[in-house]
Amino acid sequence: MRKVILVDDEMFARKGLAGLIPWEQYGYEVVGEAEDGEEALALIGRLSPDVVVTDIRMPVLDGLGMIREAQERGYRGTHFIIISGFGDFKYAQQAVRFGVQDYLLKPIDEYELIAALVRIGEQLKREQARTEAEDALRRPSLFEALVSGRAAERELDADRHTLGWPADLPYRYYAVELNDAPAEDAEAALRRAGDAARALARAASAAAEAGLVPPCAGEPYVHFRDRYELGLLVPGASEPREAKALGERLARAAGCCDGIAPRIYIGEPASGLLLAGHSFLTAQETRKAKFAKADDTVLLFEDVRDAGPGACREIEPAVYAALLEALEENDAAAMTDALDRMFAAFGEQRFAPDAVAAAVSRVVYGAAAIVRTMQGDDRKLETMNRALGWQEAPLSLAGLRALLLAFLAECAGYIASLRESIGKGDIAKIKAYIDRHFHENISLKSISRRYYMNAVYLGQLFKKTYGVYFNDYVLQLRIHEAKRQLRQTDKKGVRDRGERGLLQCRLLRHPVREGRAEDADRLQKCH
Repeated sequence: MRKVILVDDEMFARKGLAGLIPWEQYGYEVVGEAEDGEEALALIGRLSPDVVVTDIRMPVLDGLGMIREAQERGYRGTHFIIISGFGDFKYAQQAVRFGVQDYLLKPIDEYELIAALVRIGEQLKREQARTEAEDALRRPSLFEALVSGRAAERELDADRHTLGWPADLPYRYYAVELNDAPAEDAEAALRRAGDAARALARAASAAAEAGLVPPCAGEPYVHFRDRYELGLLVPGASEPREAKALGERLARAAGCCDGIAPRIYIGEPASGLLLAGHSFLTAQETRKAKFAKADDTVLLFEDVRDAGPGACREIEPAVYAALLEALEENDAAAMTDALDRMFAAFGEQRFAPDAVAAAVSRVVYGAAAIVRTMQGDDRKLETMNRALGWQEAPLSLAGLRALLLAFLAECAGYIASLRESIGKGDIAKIKAYIDRHFHENISLKSISRRYYMNAVYLGQLFKKTYGVYFNDYVLQLRIHEAKRQLRQTDKKGVRDRGERGLLQCRLLRHPVREGRAEDADRLQKCH
């Protein structure tokens, strides 16, 4: 219903006007009466009426003076209808100058008054639509100015109606992060963010209706910072318990969107709308505890302030080495165990988000390096880009772990296929290489590096293909060659000449497997 105030110094005139027409039938409600212009101004300031029907001749402050003063005070949303017994043209001229919508002469014709109200009602609809459109365009820039500390007091006074917020209440900034959103295009992500924003606005309105926070004019404004982060400035809820209760309401609302794991970061209360930037900055500080306090959906600045910022640490070398070793050996259980140790450290040692990002990047690049070492193409890994660009769409700690585990599993499978391919084609080459170089200081480990294979796998493949263990085979070659040379008379002086051939102790001291020591003993007795 549109709000109307009746102004006349005669009480009977006001009562007669109030009963002249069925106001509600035309969408109006009489919300107040005043007997002079000064009293009317006070009512206008308090009730913000849509229409004021006023007489001209009144004590203290007449009708035209009241209209002029109302305009100077910025009450531009109020429309005026003047009713007077004076038909003087000069009053009509002044009324037009002050933007008065209608000038009616006494005695009042009810149909003329109804027609005037209908015209004003249509105008109010057009103005409301235009104002809403202008406010929708103005709100984002005003909100950004407030949270960045760039808003001036004069600007705020002029535009406060845009946001519908009182300036003198404490405010908290609520940063709403939409984690673990499914992979989708930009348009789908924006639709999802829009759904979340509407759910948040409804939750904030319900909180105001429940008395958790002070009510604001109009629907609460939810600001789009990007596709995965929304922001609200909420009056009241300065006490931590109240702020957290509202944060939990907002988290439940945002969590209704499929696949979303919301996190709420709440800034310290700011004493007034102009200081809202302080609450915004402290909400961003609170975000630094995202992984250190991964189990808390709602994080309050007061809860993390004393702990200080998250630590910039590195994962332990032993954990990193164990993870890559498990990857090379395609040991899913060991890989999961090492990954769990790494993610447990993020919380226990209070890793900052940047430190977590660095640790994840180190693992991803380390895995890719293994793939390239085995002559693979890391660009073929479907999860590679997502693992490297995971910060483009925020993830919870659980979501990040799932992504990294999927990437490592894909890498392990790819490495296993590369190893199998290399093994099938190169095992004969490896044996030929051993046959040529057995007199050198070769080992299973050095051969595996040369042919980009895992040492354990190479040993198993060699045994499966040739029926003998790698070390046994090399030892057989060396013993056979040593015996051959000892049988040749022209080699008897080889040790005297100091040659470092197959008969030197280093060769004979090469580790031998059980059951072959007697061969080495017999060889030693030969010379």
